[in-house]
Amino acid sequence: MDSAAAFETGSGFEIAGLYLLLAGVGCVAVLLWAAWAAISAYRGWAKGNVKGDVFAGVAVRLLLLILLFIWLFV
Repeated sequence: MDSAAAFETGSGFEIAGLYLLLAGVGCVAVLLWAAWAAISAYRGWAKGNVKGDVFAGVAVRLLLLILLFIWLFV
């Protein structure tokens, strides 16, 4: 018996289900962090503490980070 079959027998579910669960948790964590960063950057921009080009840079970086994580894990 190989290790994948032993895991599936012992846990009661397939490895693909565990991978999907872990990928989902990771993507949700990244989305929550990105939302927090976007809200923080927006508050700084609205108060005038953050310039518009810095705010745009933050938005682009967050979008690329979200796309990268979703592409890697899903």
